[in-house]
Amino acid sequence: KRKNGGMKENTVEVSPRITFRTRSQLEIMDDGYKWRKYGKKSVKNSPNPRNYYKCSGERCGVKKRVERDREDSNYVLTTYEGVHSHESPCTSYYTSPVVSSNLVFSNQWPSANSSSSN
Repeated sequence: KRKNGGMKENTVEVSPRITFRTRSQLEIMDDGYKWRKYGKKSVKNSPNPRNYYKCSGERCGVKKRVERDREDSNYVLTTYEGVHSHESPCTSYYTSPVVSSNLVFSNQWPSANSSSSN
């Protein structure tokens, strides 16, 4: 006999979803990944269609939805759903980092108060 009274537990896997609102005349902005368009849909109360894309990475299930903002068509709403199962094609790696002796870290900046007190 099961502890939960013999009933099956329903588990639903939820993909993370994030939306960016970007001011742009372009519909598609380069985000470093390759996408394949798989659909287009008219949206109620909006003159602009919604476009659907899937990541072209091998066995990657991330989807992207792109549409113009209903209130202000100067903005593009891009919604990502899922997590990429691969690295971005534009990721670069440094084999030997170069450190400059001219770097100034924020905790080393001279304060405005110290120069005005002299």
